[in-house]
Amino acid sequence: MTITRKFASGAIAVASVAALSAAAAPAGAAPKAADTTVTTVALKANPCTSWKNAVGIPGKWSKSKYGCAILGRPGLKVTYRWAAERGTPCIKVKGFVKGGPKGFKTKWYNAGCGKSGFIKNVPWGNVAADREIQIKGASLLKWR
Repeated sequence: MTITRKFASGAIAVASVAALSAAAAPAGAAPKAADTTVTTVALKANPCTSWKNAVGIPGKWSKSKYGCAILGRPGLKVTYRWAAERGTPCIKVKGFVKGGPKGFKTKWYNAGCGKSGFIKNVPWGNVAADREIQIKGASLLKWR
């Protein structure tokens, strides 16, 4: 049987807590039964990584904002993905470049047209803002 470093560290931590708990009891006190309380934690999908619904209209660019801000850092690049449930949309994605009165300005990058796709390495930089896409063409899609 091989004991991994991670397992050994966890076992040492558990043994240390047990030893500290025993040492913290007053002298001459009877040992207490172990606490068997179990706490259940419900995990929900992270809204900042789940798919967002969007609708495109024919002949006009419409926008869809994600609703979770990205806290940027210098040199940050982001990835966008989309999958159309109906239609074949054309997609533009929001990024940022240096310039403008605030030191950065919004730039829309053409991600292409199709039933699904993605675009990597969209410049974001040191900006705190929501991800956003523009959609053209009659379509229902999900994106993140």
